Amino acid sequence: MSKVVIRAAAVAGAAGTLIAVFGLPWAWYGDRAVRLTEFPGWAWYVGAAALLNIVTAGTIVGPGRRGWRMLVAGGLGVVTIVAAVVVMTHYANVFLGPVVPSVRPSLGPGGPVAVLAALASMTAVVGSPYPRFNRSR
Repeated sequence: MSKVVIRAAAVAGAAGTLIAVFGLPWAWYGDRAVRLTEFPGWAWYVGAAALLNIVTAGTIVGPGRRGWRMLVAGGLGVVTIVAAVVVMTHYANVFLGPVVPSVRPSLGPGGPVAVLAALASMTAVVGSPYPRFNRSR
């Protein structure tokens, strides 16, 4: 992959993460938007996504061997995606208890955007060039 595509994927991943965390609702209760911070366990997603974006930036910018960075980014990407899926699949349990509301909750766009952002960051890490070794030396 070219450097432009790799950097664009990394920027798309970071921007998607910021938009999912701060801009988009993760659930709808009628006309009420439920933000990420109202979900239990939201800090796990935010922490994993922040670390994924830091490792992605370090992998793209940093020189040298990238093997361990790719493994770390892959692990953090999986943790980020799992955390986002767990948070977004429990959208119906946020305010429900013994009372059943008359408004049916629905999934918002924040969770899917978070998963796509993590996939974009992982794509940038995988696409970063391996160091070239000259075997003739």
